[in-house]
Amino acid sequence: MSVKFLIVFLCVAAGATIGYLIMLSYKRTAVYLAGVCGVIGELKRNMTYRRDSVSTALGKVKVESSLLIKQMHEYADYAVGKDGAPAISRGFLSAELYARVCEFFNSLGVSDSGSQTRELEEFGKLFEKLHAEAEQKFKKYGAVAVKLGFLLGLGVGVLTL
Repeated sequence: MSVKFLIVFLCVAAGATIGYLIMLSYKRTAVYLAGVCGVIGELKRNMTYRRDSVSTALGKVKVESSLLIKQMHEYADYAVGKDGAPAISRGFLSAELYARVCEFFNSLGVSDSGSQTRELEEFGKLFEKLHAEAEQKFKKYGAVAVKLGFLLGLGVGVLTL
């Protein structure tokens, strides 16, 4: 009898873990986009008040996403040499989101202050919209993924008995 409970427990644990990992993927995207919005906000403030270099402004931003931190370092390395286009890591980003992020990093520091501010406004609107969608998706599907994983694991465990 205890072996049967162990099998059910292991199936439930595996299902709940898979659901939790799916929930983390939704959260990771939302946190990443919140960081990008924060970077854009800091760059806009910098362009308006301090006028530091882009690399200096990026260094002042507090970001939770390790991928965004890596991308900011890659851009800073590019800004020192300015050869070609910056090589930005893709990580877990979808193809569409990655294209937008590359477009954002490629636009930094290539125009005058007024044009750069307008571009940052447009990117801010785009990434705010993407962040709102990702947050909604996380809230809608995050908890559901864990619950469905649990129930799927329970179902598989019961069926194996």
